[in-house]
Amino acid sequence: MTATIDEAIALRQAGHYEASRALLTPLLARAELAARAHLHIAWSYDNQGAEQEAVPHYRQALDGALSPTERLDALLGLASTLRTLGDYASARQYFEQARHEFPKAREIDPFYAMCLYNLGQHKEAVSLLLRLLVSTTNDETIRAYRRAIELYADDLDRTW
Repeated sequence: MTATIDEAIALRQAGHYEASRALLTPLLARAELAARAHLHIAWSYDNQGAEQEAVPHYRQALDGALSPTERLDALLGLASTLRTLGDYASARQYFEQARHEFPKAREIDPFYAMCLYNLGQHKEAVSLLLRLLVSTTNDETIRAYRRAIELYADDLDRTW
């Protein structure tokens, strides 16, 4: 059945969303594959621009058995989709759950920062992005100011 999922992924990536979902739908009846099928159905809807339809599939995917990578993908997908739908409070809960379960997954942070911005928590959003920048950049001119950026990120409103 992995071949079926792989074929559905290829169809989705080629923009054949309905065909992708048609392959995945029968897998929903198989307990061992349902969570993965829900995840890929959710992605299909998201990629198609039908975010509202993606949400229940992300939730059902999270209720099932997923690999750690798939679970991270489902949490990040659901949180990001909820944010784009304007449900910032729910999105924040899922971003925070993802950050708790996957503390080394830096890919969560830019999306979480956008959610914080949407919630009016601009200082926290900028601070998070500054910390991400200095911890991941290879740009030597930025790295030269790492200590200063980290200091300012601690309290953006502080003056001397």
